[in-house]
Amino acid sequence: MRVILQPFSDEKLGTLLNRELEATTGYSSFQAAVAFLKMSGMQHIQSALQTFIDREGYIRMVVGIDQYGTSFEALQTLLAIIGNRGEIWINYDTRQYITFHPKLYLFEGTEQTLLVLGSGNLTEGGLFTNDEASSINLLLPSNPEDLSVIQEVKAAIDNWCMADEANTRKLDEELLHKLLEGDLLRTESQIRLATVEAERTDVFPTAQEKTSEKLFGPGTVTRARPRRLRPIKQGRKETEDTTIISIEALSGFVMLLTRTDVGVGQTTSGTSRRSPELFIPLAARNAQPQFWGWPDKFVEQRTASGNTLDSRSDVAVRLATENTSINMMCWRQKSDFRLRSERLRRAGQEGDILRIEKMRDTSNFEYYIEVIPHGTSLYDEYLALCTNDVRNSSKKWGFYEAD
Repeated sequence: MRVILQPFSDEKLGTLLNRELEATTGYSSFQAAVAFLKMSGMQHIQSALQTFIDREGYIRMVVGIDQYGTSFEALQTLLAIIGNRGEIWINYDTRQYITFHPKLYLFEGTEQTLLVLGSGNLTEGGLFTNDEASSINLLLPSNPEDLSVIQEVKAAIDNWCMADEANTRKLDEELLHKLLEGDLLRTESQIRLATVEAERTDVFPTAQEKTSEKLFGPGTVTRARPRRLRPIKQGRKETEDTTIISIEALSGFVMLLTRTDVGVGQTTSGTSRRSPELFIPLAARNAQPQFWGWPDKFVEQRTASGNTLDSRSDVAVRLATENTSINMMCWRQKSDFRLRSERLRRAGQEGDILRIEKMRDTSNFEYYIEVIPHGTSLYDEYLALCTNDVRNSSKKWGFYEAD
């Protein structure tokens, strides 16, 4: 047995879970029971969970929804990843003195099993930044004592998601929305607003608010986020002197979506519907051409109308949880840069943020793309990275790098 003691240990719980989920050998089953699940945690492990599923691994998770510690978006994301290739169970007891509160992670293989027990939930705090303690136990099924522990843990997980118990339900889309409608589950923006309101009305008064004596302050141990995003400052003009940084340091691109990107367009009968294209400012292409593969990966084409098009077709991307492809194109006569994808256009709404992250060490896809909905917990963080304006438009954009 060994331990992870956050923040003192070099390794964090999130680092360990990602490593074991992404390992190419070892475990075929991952089971977990946690009290709280939020997008702050899901953003760090969803790629690893998808990798485990893609490798035909089995996932079963039991999640609590007490005290609004779990969000609608986090369960929705988890459900999209696991689909019918695993199970998600909700454990909620209506008796006020009972809270579903375990933090247990079990990786199981034919030759060995890894059991993680501790205090860390699937939130960013639990995985990386909080004071947390976890014991890491490597168990061998061939050892009778270890096998007894494995069987006891698996029996507990079975009991936490028994279909005939009134306090357990298997999650699907229908149940997910019923939980939201019944206010047993809230969106991240609702949770955040409720917390702010509670603090404003002294429902959750802090010690500092109730006494003039300062009883607590910040600790001295550094609590760096697992990934801190910093905006890259761009030149204001679309000229040759725009600053370009090394592609090795570059992480991603963000853009505030406008109606031009996600609007329906023509709806009158007999008129052509809007093309499935998102409009990237030309300044963004020129600011970091290597990010887009410009111009080396683009091929010149001439249309039947005589217009000239530089295009890059079938660019492999992962859009949210599924692999797909998009086309990149530049119409010389129109002096603009576009991403063509019906799925991508339908993924967002006006005011959402498009995030495109360039992958480094992967053979499956070149870019990871997601839409950050307005009102979610990460929205303000990514909006702050949109540091560049577009003339005569509400659109904003920016590049960022990560530590």
